[in-house]
Parts: sequence; structure tokens; C-alpha cells
Amino acid sequence: MITIPSGIKDPTYRYKMPKMKLMQESRGNGVKTNIFNVEDVAFHLRVPSKAIMKHMCEQLGANMEQTSVIKGKHTYDILLGHLDKFIHKYVLCKGCNYPELSMRIEGKDGLKSACNSCGTQGDHESKSKAGKVFVQELKSGTKQVEDIGDKDKEGIEDSDDDAKKKKKKDKKAKDPKEESEEEEAVSDNDEEVTWKSRRVGK
Repeated sequence: MITIPSGIKDPTYRYKMPKMKLMQESRGNGVKTNIFNVEDVAFHLRVPSKAIMKHMCEQLGANMEQTSVIKGKHTYDILLGHLDKFIHKYVLCKGCNYPELSMRIEGKDGLKSACNSCGTQGDHESKSKAGKVFVQELKSGTKQVEDIGDKDKEGIEDSDDDAKKKKKKDKKAKDPKEESEEEEAVSDNDEEVTWKSRRVGK
């Protein structure tokens, strides 16, 4: 796991995403780069994976194939640089710099956001290829997972095994009555918003 965005040295920083996993396919003029865990990366960023891919292709001047393949040979460092640009553009709050944005459409195609952490309102480019994906997803009424903890229900495995074991242990130790009372006490402000994963076969 790496920080969101990459390069943050603070050991207490809690916003993290999986490191991109790349696979070079074919050779010569037909070489392609497959970011085969882009769905997991997108889930932790709480954005549509297609928006990430469209941004990458636009920055690289390359075409996209299927849902995770970019034409051409591209190194991890180059792709990470473009991913960080995407994060600064569509994921981080301009006020507190935390990835806590909740996106919405304002007017015809205006892409706006509100930070769940500090409340800062933001404007985002909606005419870029990535911006158009956000607008299309929001217009289509794509449901959003309200609690990041629901990722297990979506079939996405937690890459942090230790955290997973601790969560299971704590759950067993909890009294069912207390757990029910805690659920009732959770306020809307404590909820985190993310895009629903669309993993094939999950």
C-alpha cells in the first residue's frame, strides 16, 4: 500500500491505496501496458476506474483497450506521476488536502464537490476525458457505497491482512447488543462516500 497521493512520509497518514500492478503484453509495435488492479486502486480512491484510465490515456496520448489496458509501453514511475496528477485534480480537497470528496453535478455539466472532512466546496474540470466520465456516472445514477467498510460486501479483498484479522477478532469480542447500539449512534457526518466497484464476476 502507498499513500494518497504517493510520497507522503508521515507514518500516521491513514489514506492509502494499493500500488499499481503492471503487466506488459505483446511486443514490438503492438506492446500494451495492463494495469490489472486498476479496479482496486480506483476503489480506494473512491472514483470510477474508467476515469483513471481516460486520464492516463489523455496524458500519454495513447488509446485505451478493454477496461485496464493502455497501448504502448509505459513504466510504473511515469504512470504513478499521472495518477498523482489525477488525484490532485479529482480526489484531494483543495482545503485540507485529504481525499474526502463527495462529487455532484451542478447545472448542466458542472462538476462540483464537497469535502466530507472540512466542508470545502470545490470545482473540477468536467470537459476533460476523465471529467466526462464523472459526469456520465453521476447522471446515470450510479449508486455509491456510503461506508468504506462495505468494500468487503462488494467482494474486494483487503490487502492489509493484519487489519483484516484484527477486524475479525474485534467483531467476535463485541457484544451483539453493544454493536447494535453503536450502529444506531453513527451520524451521517461519520460516513464516507465511495464509488461502487464493478469488478467482473464479483
